Amino acid sequence: MTAGDEAFPSALDQWTPEDWQEYRSRIEDGEGSVRAMDAITRRWARETEASR
Repeated sequence: MTAGDEAFPSALDQWTPEDWQEYRSRIEDGEGSVRAMDAITRRWARETEASR
């Protein structure tokens, strides 16, 4: 995810309630919001790719 990455905002539309819960947990644990979003979005992309 980079500043010019147009895929990032649309990726948030695909997040599940579980993804948002993971995000909140990561933030509560002190992880930065961008780092948390990046980790979840990358995990989601890997899982999507693996299921193909």
